[in-house]
Amino acid sequence: MRGDQQSPRYHHQEGWGKIQSFFPESFQLNHANLPKEEWYGWKESRIHVDRYEVKQSSAKLIIFHGGGGYGRLMAPYGIMAQQSGYEAVVPDLPGYGLTQVPKKDAFLYQDWVDFAIDFIRAEQQRDSRPIVLFGGSMGGLLAYEAAARSRIPAGIAATCLLDPQDPQVRRAVSLYSWMGSLIGPLFKVGRPLLDPMRIPMRWIAKMNAIVNDPEIAKIIAKDPLGGGTWMPGRWIRSWWEHQTIPPEQFDVCPVLLLHPADDRWTPVAVSQPFFQRLPVAKQTVLLGNAGHFPLEEPGISQLRTELVQFLRKCS
Repeated sequence: MRGDQQSPRYHHQEGWGKIQSFFPESFQLNHANLPKEEWYGWKESRIHVDRYEVKQSSAKLIIFHGGGGYGRLMAPYGIMAQQSGYEAVVPDLPGYGLTQVPKKDAFLYQDWVDFAIDFIRAEQQRDSRPIVLFGGSMGGLLAYEAAARSRIPAGIAATCLLDPQDPQVRRAVSLYSWMGSLIGPLFKVGRPLLDPMRIPMRWIAKMNAIVNDPEIAKIIAKDPLGGGTWMPGRWIRSWWEHQTIPPEQFDVCPVLLLHPADDRWTPVAVSQPFFQRLPVAKQTVLLGNAGHFPLEEPGISQLRTELVQFLRKCS
C-alpha cells in the first residue's frame, strides 16, 4: 500500500464533511487527526484506504462499511480506536467511495468477500499485530464471512448480522417490505436484462432509515460516493442469492454485536436469529438511542467503550 498525491482525495469531497458535523465533536475529523490516505492494488482495482495510524498498538482494527456508506463515513469509529491506542484501517469497498474500479458493471457481491479476505491477509503480512474486524450494516456479515474463510481475525464486532437467506432480513432491508419476497425472483428471471443495469441503491434499499434524523438521511441518500451511488443488478442479485458459511460451523473468534437500540431499518430482532446460532463466545450490547448508522448519544459513547474493551481482550 502506498500514498499517491495524484489520486483523488477526500478533502475534495463535500458529503462526508456535511455528515460528520452531526457526530459528537470528539468523534469528528479535523486537521490534527486526519487519516493517512493510501491505495491498495487489488486485481484491476485501486482501493482507497484511510489509515488511522498507531505504530505501536497491540491490535489493529479493520472496518468495513455497508451498502449506504464508504470508508470516510466510518471516521468516528477509526478515531475512537486511534484515540484509545489502536490502529484502524478503513477501505472503500469496490463500487463505493474513492475506490477506482475499471468494470463496476461486472461486480458481484462475491467480489466484496474476496477483496475482504485478501485485504485482511495483506494487513496480516504488513505486521504481526492481532486483527479485529468491525462491520457496519451489511459490512457485519461481510466481516463474519471474511473471518470464517481467512481464519485470521482475533475478533469480530458488528452493528448487524444480515443473512440474505433469511426472509425477515430481505423484508427489512428492502425499500418496502413487500419487495423482500419479489426482488430475488425478479432479478433471477430478469437476469439478462437486469444484471448489467445500473440500479441506484436508494431504489431498492431503505436508505431513508439509515439514520433517524431525516436531514442526515437525505444527505447520505444523495451522496454519490455512498447512499446515492448505483450498483449493477448482478451485484444486487448475487447478494440476494449469497449463501454464507452457516453460523453453526463458525469457530474462529469471539463475536460482539453492537446493535443500535433504535434501528428503524434493521431492528435487533433481524440479526438475532443468525447471532444466536453462533457457538463461539458472544455478547450483544444495545446502543441506547442510536439508529442504524449509530451517531447518537449515549449509543456512540457506549460503542466506543465496548469496542475498546473488545480490542483489549482480543489483543
